[in-house]
Amino acid sequence: MKLHHHFAQLGNEFCAHTLIQPLAEQRLVEYNKTLASELGIDFSDEKVQKILSGQEPIDESLSMVYAGHQFGGFSPRLGDGRGVLLGEVKDQHGVLHDLHVKGAGQTPFSRQGDGRAVLRSSIREYLASEAMHALGIPTSRALALYDSKQAVYRERPESGALLIRTAQSHVRFGHFEYFFAHKMYDQLQELIDFTLDTYFSHHKDKPEPLKAMLIEVVQRTARMIAKWQSVGFQHGVMNTDNFSILGETIDYGPFGFMENFDDKWVCNHSDHEGRYAYYRQPGIGLWNLNCLMFAFSKHFSRDELIEVLKHYEPTLQTHYDELMMAKLGIASTSELEPMLEKLFVVLRKEHFDFTIFFRLLSQVDTDQPELLMDEVVDRKAMADWLDYYWSIRNDGRDQQAVSQQMQKVNPKFVLRNYLAHEVIEAAESGNYLPFRQLLNVLNSPFEEHEESNAFAMRAPDWARHLEVSCSS
Repeated sequence: MKLHHHFAQLGNEFCAHTLIQPLAEQRLVEYNKTLASELGIDFSDEKVQKILSGQEPIDESLSMVYAGHQFGGFSPRLGDGRGVLLGEVKDQHGVLHDLHVKGAGQTPFSRQGDGRAVLRSSIREYLASEAMHALGIPTSRALALYDSKQAVYRERPESGALLIRTAQSHVRFGHFEYFFAHKMYDQLQELIDFTLDTYFSHHKDKPEPLKAMLIEVVQRTARMIAKWQSVGFQHGVMNTDNFSILGETIDYGPFGFMENFDDKWVCNHSDHEGRYAYYRQPGIGLWNLNCLMFAFSKHFSRDELIEVLKHYEPTLQTHYDELMMAKLGIASTSELEPMLEKLFVVLRKEHFDFTIFFRLLSQVDTDQPELLMDEVVDRKAMADWLDYYWSIRNDGRDQQAVSQQMQKVNPKFVLRNYLAHEVIEAAESGNYLPFRQLLNVLNSPFEEHEESNAFAMRAPDWARHLEVSCSS
């Protein structure tokens, strides 16, 4: 494993030298064999394991400093309160990926916290990031999970854990906000140059490379959120310090996948005002980008920055439309909006499970509508929508081929909250088999996995009111 240290070269204003503080009796319980192979990381090498788990210190390991807008209010100094960046590794294509350890202990940015992660939240992030990757959504990845005998105190004593994760970058909107807010303009320019050189070098030969970079950031963010909406994913904490400059989904906390359809659904029990509700995510994405653009207000005029931001809405709308047309199996853009409006009225009234509906729709045909009809109370409303739907979808194409294509974009399996709860309870008692069984289907969510049909079921009654919060 060859580690690079590009970010560490920026200096002390950007980060603090931080070592991982190993947990008591920590133990490797899972690692991502496919990802490890892609990154050239050999877990059979004892030295590699010691580096990743903090038993062999890295001189260049660090925690980053950044700011952020949290639930609308600006926090001028945040940073990696429980994370350590070990360095970067190159994959088989020469692309850099950060190696980042979550739960590494106190850092200079812990703000009186213990800097630890619990097994519960580490399992949730492991499963979520791999599920999102399998759904084709840009995301951080889970590389390895360590549990331990060390108690970490939240609402109750819990098992401490380390999560080794990767991302193409951990540079966030909040990094730029930090240096601009503190009037550290030289350091802001260093960060801009670093970001251009490291992640957006393909724009450097353009007349305005920085503007081209910002436009790409806007477009990447828009496409990421369009993908979230298309699978019913809610991030839960869309603060600017949780937004990647590369449009990757990072910092999984109180996330969720929509079950009963409700566009006003809020997955985060701590989000009392519903700021980050499902239907608000596209607007919050633009709000966050506005905050980011303010950090570039010494580089561009207000009108120029508005022009950059104008790429957001059409990019998001176009990509969302493409995704939803594929989910519905229709080819007519003009009919998409009215079709979705009518459909969402039915789904909302019926409390229809978002994932189950689209999976069933990809399998139903005109001769056997029972797959959907038997799932609803108001059969006439569903029948009326299906008549309208088939009048658009039956356009001369091979409908069997259309259905097969729909099954490639409508997952059978998503990470339901109760499933995470069950595998966490098992893992906390020392049984990781349910975790691995769930991970297996989440890694290929479009396949049938008939032996695992239970993972595709609606939440049982006991699980309907499970909640997640920022401590999750």
